Amino acid sequence: MKQLLALTILFLLPIPGFSGDVKGYWKLEKSEITYTATHPFHVVHGKTLLARGEGLSYSDGIHKFLVAVQVKSFDSGDHNRDLHMQEVTRAGLNPLIQVNVEIAKVADQKAPQQLAADVEIEFAGKKASYPKVKLNVLEWKGAQVHITGTVPLTLKDFEVTPPSLLALPVNNEVPVKLDMWWSRSNSKIKAGKK
Repeated sequence: MKQLLALTILFLLPIPGFSGDVKGYWKLEKSEITYTATHPFHVVHGKTLLARGEGLSYSDGIHKFLVAVQVKSFDSGDHNRDLHMQEVTRAGLNPLIQVNVEIAKVADQKAPQQLAADVEIEFAGKKASYPKVKLNVLEWKGAQVHITGTVPLTLKDFEVTPPSLLALPVNNEVPVKLDMWWSRSNSKIKAGKK
């Protein structure tokens, strides 16, 4: 009986989800990205569920991900406000927000755990870097991981003039909350080697 149990465990080890190996190809399965703009009279939350992303985890422990979302996919609950947001962020010329994330040394598949990510965002025709953004691994089951975090984005970083209401501008700080579910794929890695 003990030999049968040991043999079963040996067969399960190479299967994703049973090993401590986190390298491979990853795909963003589901996400909710929310920005918060604060004005002296009210707080606005714009949300999108339409981000797309993929990533590669390398054997040296480095993990690189690319997430992209269209500016026009954010919904604040007010169509006119969303159109104005697209105008001030130059979405007509730069319709896509691209986020490059690099995480070093994910030790194992444990949850909860906190990771530090270097994040570069291309938005409104400009790029800004945010080093050591804290990401929280809430759940890690087999080849699926649930991660949250907040990027401390500011309008000034992207040379966006803060929109005004009654001659009062919104705050420069517009934190972006990430809530993402990633899945590791067994398929061959599509991108080139590191």
